[in-house]
Amino acid sequence: CICLLYLVISVVIAKRTHDPVPETAEIESAPVPAEENGKPQRPLLLEALLLILGGAAIAIGADLLVDNGQILARELGIPEAIIGLIFISLGTSLPELITAITALVKGHASMSLGNIIGANILNLSLVSGLASVIRPFDLPAEHLICGIPSSLVIDLPVMLTVMLLLTVPTLIRNKVSRVQGILLMSIYLCFCVVSFII
Repeated sequence: CICLLYLVISVVIAKRTHDPVPETAEIESAPVPAEENGKPQRPLLLEALLLILGGAAIAIGADLLVDNGQILARELGIPEAIIGLIFISLGTSLPELITAITALVKGHASMSLGNIIGANILNLSLVSGLASVIRPFDLPAEHLICGIPSSLVIDLPVMLTVMLLLTVPTLIRNKVSRVQGILLMSIYLCFCVVSFII
């Protein structure tokens, strides 16, 4: 329900904030050139086909990364919780990383940020919700801290801290800075190290 509500609200806000093209501008505007920025425009059908192929390639690559990373991790004797937190999460986030970097390189910062935020909201609402509806699951309890699963003591606080670190400074300055990126990567590295230690 939350996922569906989020999608509906996002579409409604996008439509309301989109500035319609004035009729006078439509009359006075010149025909759209066949080439833009020196690159010939491709047919819409070809663009859709390339989009599908790109998504399929990313999905196959992520699947290979997850499967082989899982095998290597188990051969090294790493617990499944660590496999999920590091290797599988890395594999499923790799397409988002590639998409975000590609969008930034091409000058589409809003698409990059939207991809990151949207993917995380969908993971928390749609993926977690649908997975728990299909098959309810217990919190991993291989590691306890003061009798409480480490996922509640470490994982969730780290997730909330990262969210605040990304959103609060960005809302204040309307910009994601390089310092934020360094701090976020440092937190992730520390999180991986702590996960291995405990």
